[in-house]
Amino acid sequence: MAKLQSVAYQYQYPSFVRKFPSLVKLVYGLNYLTQLRKWYVVREWKSVLSSLPAPFTVVDFGCGEGQYIVPLTRKFTSSTFIGADYHPPSVELMGLFAIPNLSGKLINLESDHLKEEADIGLCVGVLQYIDKDDIALENMYKSLGDNGQLLLYVPINGKFITRLYTIIFQKFEQYESVNNRKRVYTEKEIIQKTETAGFAIRKKIYTYGTAGKLSHELLNSCTTLIVSGNYLLKIIAGICVILFYPVVLLLMVVDYFSNKSDGNGVLLVLKK
Repeated sequence: MAKLQSVAYQYQYPSFVRKFPSLVKLVYGLNYLTQLRKWYVVREWKSVLSSLPAPFTVVDFGCGEGQYIVPLTRKFTSSTFIGADYHPPSVELMGLFAIPNLSGKLINLESDHLKEEADIGLCVGVLQYIDKDDIALENMYKSLGDNGQLLLYVPINGKFITRLYTIIFQKFEQYESVNNRKRVYTEKEIIQKTETAGFAIRKKIYTYGTAGKLSHELLNSCTTLIVSGNYLLKIIAGICVILFYPVVLLLMVVDYFSNKSDGNGVLLVLKK
């Protein structure tokens, strides 16, 4: 069970990934089916990159498996993509892809910044796990060149809808507990922190309204039990994923196309 948690929650890549790194791209597709935030981030990410004059330099802070930059390296072949992470296996993975305009950079945002001045940066779902988040924001600011931009996605509010998910979240190990989440931001708090670091807000996009929250809770209730529950719960949850997924997908679509003035997540387009 601990091994399953390390693969699912802590980016501990199986040994065969070293020989066949392209298999990780299957995870990219799976994340499209399960991560509503990816729909919002990828839409805005592609739009911003397409508006930049090439060549440009891109850095993904906390790149993980590289899902937000690897697919775009072939679209913007004259540009430079950097996957930055404090987690050595993730940095190593960027090299294993053997993509000419992609490289990995080992960096701890609490103590250092990128020496190359990037034109645009991305940071998705990372800041809430960092102790010194104010310093991390300052170092991302320093990593960007003049007029550089940063797309920053963070969960906010942390509101639950269903009692079942509340119980499962509190009782079983899940992504947030395994990775020792430090805080849940309010919108006001994260905006204040970005402005203190020197950024100006160019655009703000809310994610996970009511439909999005419900889709997340249905899906995560099942996946949490699959990863952390006993064998009986794993079987029941596995069946429920298959039964509930059409509803989950429908709720994700509703959230994606709905107008929202609040939510459990916010995507900020920031400018230096």
